[in-house]
Amino acid sequence: MTWDRDFAGASAHREHARLRREREASADAAPESIQDLLRDAGRRSRDVRAWEKGAAGESIVGRTLTELADHGVRVLHDRRVPGGTSNLDHLAIAPTGVYVIDAKNYAGRPRVETFGAGEATTKRLFIGRDDRHHLVQSVQWQTRVVEAVLADATVPVRGILCFIGADWEVLNGYLVEGVGVTSPERLADLLRLPGPLDAARAEVLHRHLLTSLDAA
Repeated sequence: MTWDRDFAGASAHREHARLRREREASADAAPESIQDLLRDAGRRSRDVRAWEKGAAGESIVGRTLTELADHGVRVLHDRRVPGGTSNLDHLAIAPTGVYVIDAKNYAGRPRVETFGAGEATTKRLFIGRDDRHHLVQSVQWQTRVVEAVLADATVPVRGILCFIGADWEVLNGYLVEGVGVTSPERLADLLRLPGPLDAARAEVLHRHLLTSLDAA
């Protein structure tokens, strides 16, 4: 099966399919007596399952964003970072600005720990007991990429980590070093808020991002 570009989770779906093909080919080349065992191990392998979960998470967030079209939200899915191999899961142009949205399909409870005292305090993101602050830093970098592409300081660009299947302790999520950490439902509420970008301005921004960022 081949996957077209420019839909939510396209690159993750393709990578999942590629890994499955490679493992199935390895099993076919093995002695017949162990082929079934290898295929079963391949289906349960960590990397294959990780890409499968990632693709599912991106698809869920993608559907949430697409349903916001009637609220003036324009979206782009799975765009490649200029000059690199990384991709941006989702971009949303809403009345309140441009949002860079990284979808994550993680079980566990997102929480924020504060370290230090006074002005030296720092916040770090945890999922359950695991330190996942690198996810915040990744979204900060993605946000800077989109700011550079837009090259317009009058347009707010905000980063969002959107967790699917998480066990939430707070209603709206968190703000960690400028990055929002929330669920698809709360993300939809955020993007529906009124703001300074009218439909014409949003359309110009959408077209600029569409032509500047290739499909991954």
